[in-house]
Amino acid sequence: MNRAAIELVRADSALAERFAALMPGLIHATGPVSYAYQFGARAEFFDEIVFASWRGRDSLFSHDATTLALVDGELAGIELGFPGREFYPRRAAVGAIVSDLVSRGRASRDEALALSARAEKASYLNAHVPGGTYYVHALSVREPWRGKGVGARLLRDALERAHSAGHRALQLDVLADNPAVAFYRAHGLATLSETRSPDLTRDHGFPSELRMAIALQSKA
Repeated sequence: MNRAAIELVRADSALAERFAALMPGLIHATGPVSYAYQFGARAEFFDEIVFASWRGRDSLFSHDATTLALVDGELAGIELGFPGREFYPRRAAVGAIVSDLVSRGRASRDEALALSARAEKASYLNAHVPGGTYYVHALSVREPWRGKGVGARLLRDALERAHSAGHRALQLDVLADNPAVAFYRAHGLATLSETRSPDLTRDHGFPSELRMAIALQSKA
């Protein structure tokens, strides 16, 4: 496969439905320890939330913020990102999705309460997401296409769009044991902060969380 075979497209509703089944795995792969802790042992609970979020708009896992990397029509990877000012409203929208799942009997009230408590505790690992930045919430490549330039294309595209939109920086969070840390460093991102929770590390195997960033030159 050569790099010219990679096609980048913004997800629309039709593409969102076509690739919906792949989203939970792609999202989960970006932070398996964190997602397993927050969403609990029932994998279907995480899947349901991602499916509902992906098919809708304006939440943390929505297709409206996603660029797809296609190779011969197959999904090779995703970059899901948005202006930093959208992070907290999008995170709050996940709560509404969870409430809807409970009301429809797709999740239990106990699961929802546990998610809220665990997500609140895990959130302290993440530095504040400021306005004026572009925030990459998920960059994930499917196994057959890893190491073949897909992630680099998606990241370069995000940097170009962030620069064109006038953002002063691109930021993201990544667990310190994720091999993607080396990838981001190779593309110019540096660690702004490293946060560790003694309880989560001791009881749930959490590594440190890194906030990584790259400054973007202002448009001339």
